[in-house]
Amino acid sequence: MKAAKKTEAPAVEIPWENPLIPNKRLRELYTAMAELRLLEEHIALLQRRAKPASRIEINPGEEACRVSTVLSLLPGDVTSEPAPGLATRFLRGTKLSEILHSATPAANTPRLDSTELPFALDPERRLLLAIGAALALAAKKKGPLVAAFIYPGELTLPEYKPIFRLASAHAAPVLFVALPASGVSPKHGKLAELSTSAGVPGIPVDAVDAVALYRVVQESMVRVRARGGPVLMECIPFQIPRQDAQPTDPVLAMRTSLIHRKIADDAWFASVDARFSARLKAIKL
Repeated sequence: MKAAKKTEAPAVEIPWENPLIPNKRLRELYTAMAELRLLEEHIALLQRRAKPASRIEINPGEEACRVSTVLSLLPGDVTSEPAPGLATRFLRGTKLSEILHSATPAANTPRLDSTELPFALDPERRLLLAIGAALALAAKKKGPLVAAFIYPGELTLPEYKPIFRLASAHAAPVLFVALPASGVSPKHGKLAELSTSAGVPGIPVDAVDAVALYRVVQESMVRVRARGGPVLMECIPFQIPRQDAQPTDPVLAMRTSLIHRKIADDAWFASVDARFSARLKAIKL
């Protein structure tokens, strides 16, 4: 009697792993970006009846820049914001119920914690405060840093130069993150050029490319934490032709990349949205 011929199981294609950014981390980056976008959309609905002066800042399109930075922060790190907002607080683990309540029309100013510097309307004062806080952290121990988010158009290029020179002269542990410019602002890349001339390495990065942003943040933070001096990452919405109609929305671009690399499928993306949407609906305001 002939032995039954063994049939080999079909080979399972295993997604390629980038040793610098494992697939698990890529899925975490996408999840944080998708949840932040859903939160922004939900808060926009909550604030429809709020007076413009009392609305919390919502800026879709910044997800890749913020997520790549905030997910790289350590517990002792501090942040500085260019406008009262909720993105960083959400990404650093503030309770969702607290965030939603702070976004309602009748809410008071969100409570700050030890990881947030007080907001100052004057951008020069705010950045000087961030540098001072960074130097205070460095005086206690090596490692903690300040992530200072800015909008390039907040100051003129000449006004930025002494700030960068001050940070460079004292090797302040600051990572300046220039968010995608809106309104009046310098030409893309000019802020990075200026900071470099003032002693702060400036790195322009595509604001849509979460993976590139994350890698730049990781490398920059190693330098900053080792007291190698501050760094500026300028998130630029590159206006260049994209191959294969690549999306210009950061969340959609990350999703497209994960599908192309077979790291996630439609069912997984749907589950991310469904779980977070359920969390939002479960909170009573």
